Amino acid sequence: MRNKTMLITGAGALLLLVGGCDKKVGGQVVAVVNGEEVTQQEVNAELQGANIPATADRKAIMAQVVQQIVDRKLLVQKAKAEGLDKSPSYLEQLRRGEDALIINLLTTKAAKGVSLPDATAVDKFIADNPTLFSQRKRYTLDQISFPQPSDQAVLRQLEPAHSLEAVAATLSAAGIRFTRGTNTLDTAMLAPAVAAKIAALPAGEPFVTPDKGQIVASVITATTPAPTADAQARPAALELLRRQSLGNAMQKQLEAARASAKITYQPGFAPPKTPAAGATTTAPATAP
Repeated sequence: MRNKTMLITGAGALLLLVGGCDKKVGGQVVAVVNGEEVTQQEVNAELQGANIPATADRKAIMAQVVQQIVDRKLLVQKAKAEGLDKSPSYLEQLRRGEDALIINLLTTKAAKGVSLPDATAVDKFIADNPTLFSQRKRYTLDQISFPQPSDQAVLRQLEPAHSLEAVAATLSAAGIRFTRGTNTLDTAMLAPAVAAKIAALPAGEPFVTPDKGQIVASVITATTPAPTADAQARPAALELLRRQSLGNAMQKQLEAARASAKITYQPGFAPPKTPAAGATTTAPATAP
């Protein structure tokens, strides 16, 4: 009997403890969802990226944002109740998200040390990269897409193909299924060296590029000049130069970290060795 009394007393104490921790709205707490607070700070963070007109009813918008947060928390609570926050898929995606976040913070920190180029450097960049500015073009393309083959010999078989019809015939003979369609390509989206190679191709000559697990063979069917306006060229060049400088700074940090790190690989997972000085490598002629 004594043990039973102690058990009841302990349960009562637990109920009192839980009851004493009930969350209530007020102050910085704008809502409570099953005991989980929604704070003014969360609402402000949501509003930070919103472009709210000066004439808008900010109070009404804030109420909408609060409801969005409440709905999100309800769905999160539902997912956790089903144990999804313990699943391998969630944990792996969480790890990747945390990695991306902290790398983004590292990049932001590095950006503060990157100086902006002067006017002379900007003018030189514009002159040296005409495919991005004065000679910018938009191509209309006829394309064939097919999955990345495991046997790279398939790509070498495409080298003698000098038309899209020849590409289609080669793929059909190899038993590779493909889709055909049209697309557009802006030279401003290409590395200048790649844009120059494409521009130098004979009329109707296909070029082959990888794209998210697919291989795409393209032929230019129409070309439209699209020079970048002077008012846009300088800001665009400045931003591209800034990104280049930031990319170089991050690459240096990576190389330094790699040089001082101890990294071991299971056999078959190590990156390929860098060719020795003086060695040559051959890339498929179809890839610009």
